[in-house]
Amino acid sequence: MKLKSPHFDKLKSLTKKQKKLILAGIALLLLILAACYTVFIAPLLQKEQWIYKEETVERGTLKVGVTESGSLEYNTKSIDYDLTLDVSDDDEDDSDDDDDTVQKYLKIEEIYAASGQRVMEGEELLKFTEDSVEAVRALLQNAVVEAQSDYAEAESTYELSLLEAQTDYDTQKISASYAASIRNTSGTSVTNNVASLQVQLEQKQANTASLQEKLTQAQEDYQDALETYEAAKEGYEGAGTDNTVNFMTIQNGYLSARTKYQQAKAALTQAETAVTDNESAITDLENQLAAARAKQTIDKLDTEETYQEAVINGQNAQTTYNATVEDLKETLQEAEETKEKREEQLQAFEDFVGSDGILYATEDGVITEVSYEAGDRLTTTGALFSYATSDDMRISVDVTQEDIVDLQVGDAVDITFTAYPEDSYTGSILSINTTATSDYSNTVSYTVEISVEGALEKLYGRMTADVIFVTEEKEDILYVTGTFIAVSF
Repeated sequence: MKLKSPHFDKLKSLTKKQKKLILAGIALLLLILAACYTVFIAPLLQKEQWIYKEETVERGTLKVGVTESGSLEYNTKSIDYDLTLDVSDDDEDDSDDDDDTVQKYLKIEEIYAASGQRVMEGEELLKFTEDSVEAVRALLQNAVVEAQSDYAEAESTYELSLLEAQTDYDTQKISASYAASIRNTSGTSVTNNVASLQVQLEQKQANTASLQEKLTQAQEDYQDALETYEAAKEGYEGAGTDNTVNFMTIQNGYLSARTKYQQAKAALTQAETAVTDNESAITDLENQLAAARAKQTIDKLDTEETYQEAVINGQNAQTTYNATVEDLKETLQEAEETKEKREEQLQAFEDFVGSDGILYATEDGVITEVSYEAGDRLTTTGALFSYATSDDMRISVDVTQEDIVDLQVGDAVDITFTAYPEDSYTGSILSINTTATSDYSNTVSYTVEISVEGALEKLYGRMTADVIFVTEEKEDILYVTGTFIAVSF
């Protein structure tokens, strides 16, 4: 038997619309209760909590300053190749065949430095091939030997020609001094004519002993030079080329002996010619003297002509002598200058390649450019390497007039590059421009130039950086760099 509740029966009797209204009222009541709890009851039940951020308390130097931004700039220096290897004379054909071109230029065997690399003074930069160094050295050494030989020959020619010029000068002056007396007495006395001829004859005879002595000496010098030359030639023709140094020594000895032989031969020829000419002159004077003694009168016109010519020659003797001496000196000087030039070329080459054919850095710096590669030949002069030193790395920044008054040249600065935020760099103020950057700007600023110190091999041109000018500094103090945070929930 089932029992029925009166409430059940009552709910059952409700309409569907009434049921919906009842459910909506219940939902609204629950929403009001939740809002009251959130607004009034929950804040009373909430607890406050603190979260602390830990920071390290440090002891050290605390710096305060001005920060400005700028970019890195640097000037580059260079290690240059400036050797002059042209050993041809100005009047020679300067065209080179392939063999001469190979012999004339240095060849790079290996490059040890690269762009961006930091190098220290004395560090190896590049090496030349041993074959190219020896080839250029031999070319320059041969040029030196040839120039020295030419100079020795020019010096010998100068001395002999100077002696001849002096003899001619003395003869002309003597002839001029006797010309007047010959003219005045030639028409009246054959004795004066004979005397004049006798004086000329005595002059030539006086030269005979001196010229004969020079001829004897020249013959002895020639014989000695010939023997030395033949011996050197035999050694040179029989020498092998396996040992370059020994062969070059023999070759130089042979060239020197050949030069001395040629000089001695030329001197002998000149001495023989001088003796022959002098003997011919003596014979001619003797014939004139004999003819003069046979004559009773001398044609007055011929005597006057002779007199005038002697006077003119005497007047021009000094000028002619000076001109001759200047020409001889110029020729000798040209030979000497060529010799010195070749010697300087060889010395400059030896200084450049050194004893090992390696080029070394002349100072500390960072390589910014390498102009050649291994296998290249140095056919032209120019820069081999470009580099920057720490003195040339600088940053320029603009500092306002309010801050510039605290700065001085030489002050230390801290630098941070954007590319290396974790790395610290230092520097110092190099200069402060006393002229404002702009007269029309609302903010007056002045350009400050700073040097850079640190790991410079990592730096590149135009890198941006923050420069901190330290205006105040406290040492040995405690300081905290962080803060704490409180949060409630």
